[in-house]
Amino acid sequence: MKQKNLFVISPYHYCHSVATLIEGLNKSDVIKVLSNTNHNYCKYPVYSLQAQTQVAKMADYVLLAHSALEEKYKGVIKPLLDEIKEEVNIFLDGSDYFHYEDNPDKYKFYLKRELDSTKLNGQFNNVEPFIFSAEDRHFTKGQIEHSSLWENKTDDLVCIMSACEKRKHRFEIMKSLEDAFGDNDKVFVGEFREGDKLEAIDTGDRHHSGYFDKLLNARISVDAYGCADARQTGRFWESMANGCLLFYQPIEPYIWNHPFIDGEDFIIYNDNKELIDKAKYYLSNESEAKEIASNGYNKLLQHHTTTARGNQFLKLVDKYL
Repeated sequence: MKQKNLFVISPYHYCHSVATLIEGLNKSDVIKVLSNTNHNYCKYPVYSLQAQTQVAKMADYVLLAHSALEEKYKGVIKPLLDEIKEEVNIFLDGSDYFHYEDNPDKYKFYLKRELDSTKLNGQFNNVEPFIFSAEDRHFTKGQIEHSSLWENKTDDLVCIMSACEKRKHRFEIMKSLEDAFGDNDKVFVGEFREGDKLEAIDTGDRHHSGYFDKLLNARISVDAYGCADARQTGRFWESMANGCLLFYQPIEPYIWNHPFIDGEDFIIYNDNKELIDKAKYYLSNESEAKEIASNGYNKLLQHHTTTARGNQFLKLVDKYL
């Protein structure tokens, strides 16, 4: 079978959605990914406008990432799109918002990170959910048995969120945890960016060895929504990849492929009181915590790695193209 070529118009920085896709497809022998930059795990960057135009016109598929349309890249991306706009047939919308960053009707299919099921209404027939996943670098000890991760955990709980004007809801969550567990030296609440940075890929200052050690050592990881409409964060996947029992806010009306189930794969909290009550319960009932964390970890390995996202993309190519 002849190998197909995909040309990805990518931003010149780390983008979780683009990184998820390219890392997953890099493991496939049926498709080769080329891009205008070496960011986001691309092994075959094409740098000059002339070469990019030639490659895009010869490629079997051309994907445009929403993050490549940021104003700061207009000077380099617009000339390319002016040359190849007829060739672009896939759009990857990895934004923090439920609204569409472009008109899905312009493309053969449209991948959407934050997909609100209550707002679909059959408006578009080519929109597909494409959520983040656990990248290979998230698995601090590799993809090993969950029991091996759990037996080496020494801390009770971590909440390594950053709170700011765009994420004001996190301030009260973090304060509730500090009030409830402030005298527990096995609980950490706050930002943590210590340790070595990952040099092999530009992650936009998102990868520090100390941060991942915190997750690796914790039984429970508490996380919350991100900016705007974002119902998932990178930490959602990082926590599970390191074997934590993840505590998270309700994820409806978010559309998932192979959804995580509350009380079976992770724990949902609806308010701060419920968060504290459930955290105390599972810290006192470690066997239950371990079982749920193990279920979540194994579902992650089966359905939510970059390999799984790459396979999902290839099935969509077969469906639409």
